[in-house]
Amino acid sequence: MGAKTRSHRWVLADSPSAELLNDLQAATSLPTTILRILINRSLDNPEAVQSFLNPDLANLKDPFALKGMTAGIERVTEALMANEQIMIYGDYDVDGITATTLLYLVLNKLGARVSYYLPNRLAEGYGLSTDGIDAAAEKGVTLIVTVDTGITAVDEVEYARTKGIDVVVTDHHEPAEQVPNAAAIIDHKQPGCDYGGELAGVGVAFKFSQALYQRLQQPESELYEHLDLVALGTSADIVPLTGENRILTKFGIPQISRTTKPGLKSLTFVSGLMGKEIGTGQVVFILAPRINALGRLGEADHAIRLLATRDEASAQQIARTLEEKNKERKEIDEKTLHEALAQVEELVDLEKDKAIVLAGEGWHLGVIGIVASRLVERFHLPTIMISTSDGEGKGSARSIPGFHLCEALKECEPLLERYGGHKYAAGLSIKTENIEAFRREFKEVSQRNLTVEDIQPKLHIDAEIELDAIDEKFMDLLESFAPFGPQNMRPVFLTRNVEVVGQPYQVGSNHLKMRVRKGQRIFDVIGFGFGDMVAQIADKGCLVDLVYVAEYNHFNNQTRMQLRLRDIKLTIGSLTTGYAT
Repeated sequence: MGAKTRSHRWVLADSPSAELLNDLQAATSLPTTILRILINRSLDNPEAVQSFLNPDLANLKDPFALKGMTAGIERVTEALMANEQIMIYGDYDVDGITATTLLYLVLNKLGARVSYYLPNRLAEGYGLSTDGIDAAAEKGVTLIVTVDTGITAVDEVEYARTKGIDVVVTDHHEPAEQVPNAAAIIDHKQPGCDYGGELAGVGVAFKFSQALYQRLQQPESELYEHLDLVALGTSADIVPLTGENRILTKFGIPQISRTTKPGLKSLTFVSGLMGKEIGTGQVVFILAPRINALGRLGEADHAIRLLATRDEASAQQIARTLEEKNKERKEIDEKTLHEALAQVEELVDLEKDKAIVLAGEGWHLGVIGIVASRLVERFHLPTIMISTSDGEGKGSARSIPGFHLCEALKECEPLLERYGGHKYAAGLSIKTENIEAFRREFKEVSQRNLTVEDIQPKLHIDAEIELDAIDEKFMDLLESFAPFGPQNMRPVFLTRNVEVVGQPYQVGSNHLKMRVRKGQRIFDVIGFGFGDMVAQIADKGCLVDLVYVAEYNHFNNQTRMQLRLRDIKLTIGSLTTGYAT
């Protein structure tokens, strides 16, 4: 398709004061560049720096500091002692699936009569449903514990009460004006809770499990065998990898590679990761989409069986099914993206419009959110994808920094049947007859609220350095920043006037490979999505400014330092960009 991505504006981080740098260097003996990055991430005292570079499970917060935890643990303990039927009610994304699996395994080990329920994405939609409550009642369940959902289920909790079922809500989403009248609510975003942080749903489930083990005087260290699930769900849910999230993920990510769970082991095998180093990137882009594929296609309960089973043969069979479903989901993705891009060319003026609203008959509800995210990455505009059927439309919306989706949708409320979500992601329902008016109204809202600067993507650079700063000690310090994710991204560097050595060439579908030199240092460079730059920088000795991350490349049993390109500018010429990866 002809529509092009927008060029990035390079934004170099401010330099901290010389006094602060000198004081922190005297206390830590760390290089100035490393300290600049840490200070700009609000780690500006020796204690904070040491805690960041040396995370410890002993530094996890007291789970009973979460509002509602005591009441929730008392109700679950009562159910355990009375041998009540307990149901874990989760969500169908990776966060919800891992949270459900975690709490199911924990309660099962404690001897509970426990089952689980995940709503069918296509038939029931998101959240606690009357169908799910009816299923619980038929099983004789008297206590539902929600994970990664429930904070807005006011009517559903009341419905459960009429069926003789108590509900304990554990969630991490924003509450509405009214919260459910539940037996207990554990959500750090609820009014009156000053716990802080941005736990994922699986993180809240882990804190609940921690509290339960403490109350029952069980060895808390037993829970650490499930940190692989916590890291998987936390990384996949794109929550900030700071504070407790970083500690849990730091210890959980390595556990994925050596997991004792047959299902997770089979998943790494079919994903091609067996025996390879696994980081948050491999979780987000390889493992999570495979688990998500089942939820998106309405079969999320298979993922629970995969992660919870102790049977090797069953695990291998489910993992193979999951791989097939992921291929099916990717084919649907590509077809929908192709149709969406055709609509962009027909309906969107990328020179003037500051939002994209698309609608398609029968678009798969499980992939429109993915496609909306891909369009945001490509065009850096708030994007809404609406699937229509029988006069009704269901939409997924994704946004950019500076544009609050829910506030924007509220301005269009008269045209919508329902909507909900948060700043960067939301869902909506609309009558098909109102879509065109909604498209006009939403575009008008975006015009009022977004500037030209807002819709130009920014590439934030942590520091400008020379290539001779990158040695093994420097790289080891950078690796100690891991796990990488929101609010703790891999540091990005700028080096100017770098000489291209030899002949650049294209690899794969559209990737750039080249070598560069400045001073005595020569580095390999890989630029994913930059293959079309080969012709522009083909001259030997060409000088370029590079924005990149420095990382280790593990290939053919060899480990080498390399620069992964984020953007490139010819020293003589105009700014040119590929996809920022």
